[in-house]
Amino acid sequence: MTNVEQSAGAAAPVAKSNRIDSLDILRGIAVFGILLMNISAFGMIWQAYGNPYAAGGSTGLNLQLFEIMNGGFEGTMRGIFSMLFGAGVVLMTERMENSGAGLTTAEIHFRRMSWLMLFGVIHWALLLWTGEILFLYSLCGFLLFAVRKLPARVQFAVGIVGLLYAAYSGNQDYHEVAAQSQVAAAAQAVADSGAALSPEQQASIDSWAERESEFIPTEESTAMFEGWHQGTYVEAVKGQFDFSYSFQWTHAPYWMFTDVLPFMLIGMALLKWGVLSAERNVRFYRLMVLVGYGIGIPLGLYELGLLAAGDYGPVAAAEAGRTYQFSRLAMVAGHIGLVLTVVKLGLFKWLQQGFAAAGQMALTNYIGQTLICTFLFYGFGFGLYGQLDRAQLYMLVAAIAVVEIVFSLIWLRNYRFGPLEWVWRSLTYWKPQPMRLGGGGPQPGQMLGAT
Repeated sequence: MTNVEQSAGAAAPVAKSNRIDSLDILRGIAVFGILLMNISAFGMIWQAYGNPYAAGGSTGLNLQLFEIMNGGFEGTMRGIFSMLFGAGVVLMTERMENSGAGLTTAEIHFRRMSWLMLFGVIHWALLLWTGEILFLYSLCGFLLFAVRKLPARVQFAVGIVGLLYAAYSGNQDYHEVAAQSQVAAAAQAVADSGAALSPEQQASIDSWAERESEFIPTEESTAMFEGWHQGTYVEAVKGQFDFSYSFQWTHAPYWMFTDVLPFMLIGMALLKWGVLSAERNVRFYRLMVLVGYGIGIPLGLYELGLLAAGDYGPVAAAEAGRTYQFSRLAMVAGHIGLVLTVVKLGLFKWLQQGFAAAGQMALTNYIGQTLICTFLFYGFGFGLYGQLDRAQLYMLVAAIAVVEIVFSLIWLRNYRFGPLEWVWRSLTYWKPQPMRLGGGGPQPGQMLGAT
């Protein structure tokens, strides 16, 4: 038997009775929460994600829904998903090492991350989801291996330092954006007076217009986004490539070190402390809810006030961004505390089982959401891009969640892994893994990790 085969056995799927249900439940909730945030970028112009005036309705129910999502869920579902990814790296590598895999653990881990990277590139380049996260997660996964054995307090502290740096960077960005706005406004005043502009003044106006277009739609940007969605599949792939490439590669280092990695490190620590695995008592999780929401909700309302007062423009966004990491982390704590309080009390068991099944098949469901939305919103499908308001899009998310939960429950009654989880695992070990239940091999469940 080769080392890889030995390591495959060491990393075999855990028995269903030994799975950490709380992680599956949290992962299932997070994968649908991410769609809840991303659906506006699927179904409307890109700027609608953070600007209700851009599309989707800016009054009544649509505005209220935007405010609830922006204040209560923006960045939090990604934060939870990132925590679970970090926790999954610890679980997988520790289980392999404790089973005698030795140095082969590294080989398996890095091969696993390499395939995840390829999945990510396919996801944004060919499946047309610009905002995909698998590519960035794989990059983080390569680094996490080196710090997985650090004490929990060190992992937690480094994660917090990363978020503090992100907050500092956000504060610096606010001052830069505010100054740029003032310079551009002064130059525009000169232009409005009919005087000739210097090259520097014209450059300041152009630069500000480009920054504003990230938040406020222009005819050019709207035409670009609509163009992707109106043609053939090949035209869509070619049309979105440059935009997606820039989003995925140019900005990857910043998001890695100021957003994703800090939450992954915190997730590693919270797993080791028994928080994510629901080992703490109900009082602890209720305290998480109280403190998390007690800090996060007021800060979120404050940020929403800034955004609304600044018409959701770049200055307002930068000003709200100064406290974003604090409100976001607090809301993540509140959400986790609430979910795990429900888990500890044994409430809504049927719903827990549904989310747990979806969490076991998170990779399949995540990619499946993209396939569904691509088919719904692109011209080579139903062509619904720009046709639904925000409330209708959220109803669509609910429908997709129901379909995927039911599918996951039915699938896992017959198979050990979700379809894409099976592909990923088989590629990792260069060997087809046992798929059907009752056909020999390990018991139901998948390798806990970043799915």
